[in-house]
Amino acid sequence: MSFDILGKAVELLISYPLCDYCLGRQFARLGYGLSNRQRGEALKTTIAMLIHSWVEEGEELEKAKEIAANGGLNAVIQVLEKKTGEKLVGRECTLCSGLLSEERFEELAGRIARELKTYEFRTFLTGAVVPPAIREAEDRIRSGLNIATGEDIKNDITRGVGRRVAELTGAKVEYLNPDITILVDYFNSTFQLQVNPVFIYGVYLKHKRFIPQTIWFCRRCWGRGCSSCNYTGREYETSVSELVGVPAMEYFEALDYKFHAAGREDVDALVEGTGRPFVLELKHPRKRLLDLKRLEELINSRSAGVVEVRELRFSSRRELRELKAMSPRASKTYVAEVVFSSPVEASKLAEVEERFRNVTIEQRTPKRVLRRRSDRVRNKLLHEVKVLEHSGNRVVFRIRTQGGLYVKELIDGDNGRTRPSISELLGAEPEQIKLTVVEVEHKLIQEQQLSSGA
Repeated sequence: MSFDILGKAVELLISYPLCDYCLGRQFARLGYGLSNRQRGEALKTTIAMLIHSWVEEGEELEKAKEIAANGGLNAVIQVLEKKTGEKLVGRECTLCSGLLSEERFEELAGRIARELKTYEFRTFLTGAVVPPAIREAEDRIRSGLNIATGEDIKNDITRGVGRRVAELTGAKVEYLNPDITILVDYFNSTFQLQVNPVFIYGVYLKHKRFIPQTIWFCRRCWGRGCSSCNYTGREYETSVSELVGVPAMEYFEALDYKFHAAGREDVDALVEGTGRPFVLELKHPRKRLLDLKRLEELINSRSAGVVEVRELRFSSRRELRELKAMSPRASKTYVAEVVFSSPVEASKLAEVEERFRNVTIEQRTPKRVLRRRSDRVRNKLLHEVKVLEHSGNRVVFRIRTQGGLYVKELIDGDNGRTRPSISELLGAEPEQIKLTVVEVEHKLIQEQQLSSGA
């Protein structure tokens, strides 16, 4: 045989005290369908028979005593004691100190299952923390005896605990995207529950101006509270993220939330039409199998017409990554109502429509955002500008552009920092600009793709 299993097992027990689990684990890649404990028991049974033959023949008694003590072979120990008149005692496993046992797995899994009763979940994954000294010792043992058929001790722990948790809770093991990850510190008999977030995709509409997308802290005190913000620490009373996230956090009994949107609009802009896509991340939720239609109704009712959400469905971390990655490239469509300082000629507007078709806009960071954005030039594609209404100095434009282009500056030019600009071509300065976002492009991931990369 190219690999003498029994011979290697004998060599191991001559040198090291090993329990059934830790002996069997050195041959984990052999014997399909067996547990490491079963492998270890089978090897020790065979070795016990071998030692009996040595005793009968009066051979290898010193070696037999070491193997019997290191393997905890009680029946063999009794035979050797009668044969030699010496007292022999089984030794504690050099790797796990005898802690790998069915009883300990049962006890730990029972405590975990009781803790899990307060959570809604369908899938879980068990992980394990093992002291580095144990893994290093096992590596040295295998290296010294040239054993390449073993596995990590973590696998013994995660299988031993995980199988029992599954039996007690009825939940299934899921490796890619579990609802809950159980991190077991087996040797200290403790564990932690890592409750994975719930992700919810939707679109929001904002029907009132001067509502920021996220909390906007006071420019003077930065959230501490001062006379300028009436000691609220805020520039604005509420935000889209709070109007959506707080009811959802309460509904799912989550500890916190994070609001991820496909771009952001100016605080004084509306969002209408098809709305702006977002993914809401609910952190450490106790509930995760709830009715999203009910959540939609709850959010819309509590926001009292300020914000409206639609199309809520469960999402994934993968879709969140795609939403963020696509946002700078995806097209956005705006309706801009502009009042200019003087009447605008229809011929000039026709020229704007012709000139601003699939053109690259060179835009230096607008002055109004320099405090939070680096000062650099961005080149963005402007797909088209259409005139929807025109009366004297009032013009309503429909503007479709690549994400990341500042539309107000496209209109007013920002003192030459955006070129070309609409005001430059019209020869008229805008006195008032009202923006409404009417469409944000976002390619949706199909449901069957979500489970593979969440």
